[in-house]
Amino acid sequence: MNNASLYQRLRETGWRRDLSGAETAELRAWLAAHPEARPDWELEEQLTRSLRGLRAVPVASNFTARVLQAVETQCDVPARAAGRRWWRPLVWAPRFAWLAVALAAGLFTYHQHEAAQRHALGEKIAAVSNVKTVPSPEILQDFDAIRRLGQAPPADVALLKVLE
Repeated sequence: MNNASLYQRLRETGWRRDLSGAETAELRAWLAAHPEARPDWELEEQLTRSLRGLRAVPVASNFTARVLQAVETQCDVPARAAGRRWWRPLVWAPRFAWLAVALAAGLFTYHQHEAAQRHALGEKIAAVSNVKTVPSPEILQDFDAIRRLGQAPPADVALLKVLE
């Protein structure tokens, strides 16, 4: 028998009855080899003495059944409540309502933006389609020269100062 099981056996025996002389000697030898367990044993011994000092209270014949029923009831209630809490529509309805409103507003805004872009593109196409004739490509051959005609050369600042 290993040391831990010897100690556990002596503890359990001490709960039921006083230890015999041989058991007490075994316990002292075990505690001498394991001094770190002495505070635990002393606390266990005080608790056992205190519990033995209590008077025996008569218990109803259906005590065990009532205790087990109470334990089952207490164990089942939180599990059922937690299960119902996550699926209750009253909890999730406001969250889904806000989500639906935000989603609808986003979709409406996107639709309006797309419609405005399509309308602007339509107006540009209509403006191009109103042009009766398209100029010939020969006109565009001299485009650079025509573009430079409208530009004035920069003013000669030195000449302007001399003329003053």
